[in-house]
Amino acid sequence: MQDLSNAAVPNGATPQAGTTAVLFVGLGTMGLPMATNLVRAGFAVVGADSDASAVARLANAGGGPTADAREAARTSDVVVTMLPDDRAVTAVLGGERGVIAAMRRGALVVEMSTTAPSTKIALARFAKERGVDFVECPVGRTAEHAVAGTLALMAGGDVAAIERARPLLAALGNELHVCGDVGAGSAMKLVNNALVACVNAASIEALVAGAKAGLTLELMLGVFKTTMAWNNALATGLPKKALRRDFAPGFMTALAHKDVGLALRMARELDVRMPQSEGAYALLAEALAHGYARDDTPGSMLRVREADGGVELSLQAR
Repeated sequence: MQDLSNAAVPNGATPQAGTTAVLFVGLGTMGLPMATNLVRAGFAVVGADSDASAVARLANAGGGPTADAREAARTSDVVVTMLPDDRAVTAVLGGERGVIAAMRRGALVVEMSTTAPSTKIALARFAKERGVDFVECPVGRTAEHAVAGTLALMAGGDVAAIERARPLLAALGNELHVCGDVGAGSAMKLVNNALVACVNAASIEALVAGAKAGLTLELMLGVFKTTMAWNNALATGLPKKALRRDFAPGFMTALAHKDVGLALRMARELDVRMPQSEGAYALLAEALAHGYARDDTPGSMLRVREADGGVELSLQAR
């Protein structure tokens, strides 16, 4: 694995407007705004998704629709995928009937879904056999950042292929972290999401316990801010949404549960214990059992702990 410094995506990177044909597969909560930003940056984008309404929304934004990703891949310079899980990624890209097999030699795949590292490694190997370049680049932050084009990007792959993808990535995020070979970007994303889940879980249980003891949210946040307890969940994430009783998804609970599960599977394969992540995973499973799968993750975790404690936490509108 190469030891490469992290670097910001250069603001001056110029998209090859009108000359680069991009097939974007997966127009969900994150994928649709990402594909739309590529259109705005001047790329010729064709979108594919099982949800016809999402394809129509991309078309309204200036992209092109396709009902056959494999056929569209034949004439694409770059294929970008943003899909919900390993099974979907492998089904779209892998095998003799998949997108990679249809791509011309020298084309580029940028796989941006959150999967196990082994899934990306297997697809990269298959792409190499076909003469297709492969870069993995899972993303960090929320749907709001996807809309703004300010995602954090975690790339893995051949350095030359990552540099080739850089102008396209510059339309999607404002930070590009080059993590190493294919698989390293996915490992980085999984440990990041496991840590986020742990921070949210610990912060929420402290707030609930304090509220049950009669402490106000304002007091607790004021004190935490002066100690090592302070973190971004307490500073921005929870006050912005969950503690305002806003449970609309920025990052759905079902996806968080999937990601932490992948992190725990990776840890088992590496013979590493992650007991804090196991606790967060159990809390996420409880949230799914409560029917919160499609709700925002911190809000779902909060409501489970509130139900346990018999309290409800809410910041007054300011």
